[in-house]
Amino acid sequence: MSIWGDILKKFLLLFLFVPLLLLAYSDGDLDGISDKNDLCPHSSMLDIVDETGCAVEKLVAPPKDSSSKKSSFDVMVGANYSKVGRDKRETLDTSAQLDYYYRDWTFQLQSSNYEEGGVGDTTLGLYYQIHPSSALSLSLGSQLILPTYKSDFDNNNMDYKLSSSLNYHLNKISLSLGGSYRINNDDDIKESDYSIEYQNSHSFYMGMGSYLLPSLYSSLVVAQSKSIYRDGDDIKTLSLYNHYTIDEHWFSRFGYSGGLNSSSSDQLFLNVGYYR
Repeated sequence: MSIWGDILKKFLLLFLFVPLLLLAYSDGDLDGISDKNDLCPHSSMLDIVDETGCAVEKLVAPPKDSSSKKSSFDVMVGANYSKVGRDKRETLDTSAQLDYYYRDWTFQLQSSNYEEGGVGDTTLGLYYQIHPSSALSLSLGSQLILPTYKSDFDNNNMDYKLSSSLNYHLNKISLSLGGSYRINNDDDIKESDYSIEYQNSHSFYMGMGSYLLPSLYSSLVVAQSKSIYRDGDDIKTLSLYNHYTIDEHWFSRFGYSGGLNSSSSDQLFLNVGYYR
């Protein structure tokens, strides 16, 4: 089956159950209040509603000239369970991430620890957001990938990555498109009976998301990445991401990423975060 055939099949599997649920429960504006009890049946996805379905607060960013705080941060810890590569080897790793926000700038620190391999590479990222309109935003980023992973061949070096993403809000739907380019500086491995050659790689993705409930944002993302190994196959995945707001400070992110070809991994992930 072609790549687009695989994508279509997984989209259908993810969405076929939704109409079945809606036969028993009707909520036209997806605010968590059934239509028969909803006094405001056309509330926005950005509204936080009360038990009558009417807005008590809007999830919108404050204007730039407001007196609200200009900086904030969040910290996340998580676990990832994966089945990797053609042989679907099972792996488990934990991750930690810190994001600091100042105006339109974001600084990010991220690392992971593998059950068998120890500490993975550490990523330092800097991102800048541009807002051509209230519905459109463009993010530009650069990352340093520090060689904190200890290779058996001692060939791990610092890599660099450039990335960009475009997000557009259309009514209650959010559309996204993005890509990255990674400069790989790892040394090639050439042994008498074993060799690996590395290469620069690039990736792109496109996705669609929406607030299914006032506290739950879900998105589907299809992505394709060129392998960092010269003789490796492209990595193709379809992912379901969810962001659940627990309260003013706490949130969780969870989902599933499925490989669309034999060289891609399947992954379940769960993160818990604190925002302030």
